[in-house]
Amino acid sequence: MHLYYTGASPNNLRKARQHAPSHSHGFGWTPQKMTPHDGPYFLDNGAYTGDFDADAYYEAIDRSLTEMPMSPDFFVLPDVYGDAEATVERHREWLYERKLPVGSGQCMRYWVLQQGLPVEEQFAAIEGCQGVFVGGPKRWKRANGAEIVHRARDQDLRTHIGNPGGEDGLVWAYRTGFDSTDTTTIFQNGYWHYLDQLEQATEETSTEPEPADARQMDLSAWC
Repeated sequence: MHLYYTGASPNNLRKARQHAPSHSHGFGWTPQKMTPHDGPYFLDNGAYTGDFDADAYYEAIDRSLTEMPMSPDFFVLPDVYGDAEATVERHREWLYERKLPVGSGQCMRYWVLQQGLPVEEQFAAIEGCQGVFVGGPKRWKRANGAEIVHRARDQDLRTHIGNPGGEDGLVWAYRTGFDSTDTTTIFQNGYWHYLDQLEQATEETSTEPEPADARQMDLSAWC
């Protein structure tokens, strides 16, 4: 699994690799903060509340393509906080009506899934994207995570779970089959044991026979 850390430093990432060497580690940047560290990263949309700054979002994508050492692994389309139905319309607006920076078409785009519409209905609406970003309350993520991973695989989409939460969050995301996740808790609170637990779960899984239908996305290119 690939882990992204919002606001991390290169030293943070080096320490994270020591605690969970079986996984890949990168940065998480937003329109509010993007530092040109040399390493893999994803670009979030910054829509954490009802306010969304479209100009800042556009400029962040442009900077990621012109000023950062490398392009993002993916960027998240703008959603409407807490409103799945309005998110579908906003995604389509940014895919087809608004102009994105030159070169952004070469990057993977992720569609936001969240509470408010049935998971099946949200998947039916997806277009023009290569992955899904799962947001919303922790309880909703946990209740729908397995279905989301299953449907995404059927549609050949990658899966990212936003901040799975809790001491068991990373282990749960890994065992559920998500390709990537992000967190701020580990660095901010010094919860390095979260990564130790993830590594232990990974070692335990590697000794078990893999189910015939299990298919964790290959992230070797992101290491």
